[in-house]
Amino acid sequence: MTTDEKKERLRQLANVDFPAAAKAGRFPIVLNHCFLRVVYDHVAQDMWKNVLTGKGPAIHQLSGEQLDLAIATGEAMLTDRELTSKLNQESLAFRGKLK
Repeated sequence: MTTDEKKERLRQLANVDFPAAAKAGRFPIVLNHCFLRVVYDHVAQDMWKNVLTGKGPAIHQLSGEQLDLAIATGEAMLTDRELTSKLNQESLAFRGKLK
């Protein structure tokens, strides 16, 4: 898969696949920007803005390997509400926002 194809797949996951699955399955997050926050923070293992410090959207800063991990993470989140919850909590912890 080319870099552009990987970016398009991640956009598809964020903008179409995950929001639909999340709303239907009562996931802890449903919005595309929340999905991307969780995915990017997981890839970065920190708040993504602390790691991806270049200009422009995070999707354009990810390496091919990072895009692969982002896609794999997003696809896993599609069917696993527990994983989504766990990764959301991880992301919130990176941001100091745990409840």
